[in-house]
Amino acid sequence: MAVKLIKVAEPLVGEEEVQAVREVILSGQYVSGRRVEEFEKRFAEYIGVQYAVAVANGTAALHTALAAMGVGPGDEVIVPPLTFFSTVTSVIHAGAVPVFADIDPESFCLDPEDVRERITPRTRVILPVHLFGNAADVDGLRAVADAKGLRLLEDCAQAHGTEYKGRRVGSLGDAGIFSFYATKAMTTGEGGMITTDDESIYEYSRLFRGHGMPERDTHTILGYNYRMNEIEAAMGLAQLDRLEEGNRQRIANSEWLRAHLTEIPWLRVPKVESYVRHTYFWCPLYIDEEKAAMGFADVVRTLRDRGIEVRQRYKRPLYKQPIMAEHNFYANGKPWNGGHHYDAEPPKYADLHLPNVEKVAGKLLGLPNHPGLTQDDLEYIVRTLHEIGPS
Repeated sequence: MAVKLIKVAEPLVGEEEVQAVREVILSGQYVSGRRVEEFEKRFAEYIGVQYAVAVANGTAALHTALAAMGVGPGDEVIVPPLTFFSTVTSVIHAGAVPVFADIDPESFCLDPEDVRERITPRTRVILPVHLFGNAADVDGLRAVADAKGLRLLEDCAQAHGTEYKGRRVGSLGDAGIFSFYATKAMTTGEGGMITTDDESIYEYSRLFRGHGMPERDTHTILGYNYRMNEIEAAMGLAQLDRLEEGNRQRIANSEWLRAHLTEIPWLRVPKVESYVRHTYFWCPLYIDEEKAAMGFADVVRTLRDRGIEVRQRYKRPLYKQPIMAEHNFYANGKPWNGGHHYDAEPPKYADLHLPNVEKVAGKLLGLPNHPGLTQDDLEYIVRTLHEIGPS
């Protein structure tokens, strides 16, 4: 008899999205219309900023925001080693140099003290990721950035609605970026957004996303085709209406799971600060393989065999990716030659060792926590985890 599969994630969509997209298709207006403008306005209001710029995806949002902050060839941007790779590749697309700092072992986000040690005269931006829906130590990172005259760019791709000391992430740095990829808490299929209170970042981003054109047939900067279309924006407006409903249920599911798993000795439930509203894109757990008496892959396989799907990404620190070790970025070689734009030796990523991230990379498990779970599903997940470890 087949075991029912409890899926790790499901998009929260309904007839509202279907009708919104249908209206756009029938209208014949697919690009740069009123829905994109309305989505930008309402998303800015939700985050608590003056401006929002809709773009094609989260990676485009990162690249655009970095360009709007003046990041270019030879500049350095401090990035975390535990996240999706586009946080790093967007820096390289800007011609800049990613500099990895270690993570805090409790939050899995950038450690401000290690960031401080990585700053050089070439550093321009600190780029924290609010990982899994948790919030990075914004106060600590802001203090470092302000002391050194640096910009702070928040990667909020996994943190729609996360709050830090009463304010939503994406409103705390010089700018923030969001992704609306299919797996995110709100989705437009693809799509992204830049949020800011800085008018110059806003204006540059609008030019950059649309071929650098302030008007038809006039190009004033090097831009890209990073525009969001009307179909995505229409879906985004419907998704924004249901975001808080989904967040409340994800939070409730995740906190229930966490509360009932704290006594399992081979699991570590990450700490959430009292002033953070964690929105749980993931419900992450650290697996201690030695105490579990089984490998991480065995835990995943056992859960899957019992009908529980889980997430298992970020298996190694990003500086251990082959492209980083080999500087294999462009067809004609590395972008930093130690010359005019970068008066230093290119980073030797293969030799880098950051102990905190190397301890947890590959050992983080994401449990099902989506709004479609029933109480029976949650109880089954907890009961199974209690059963599969050593007796």
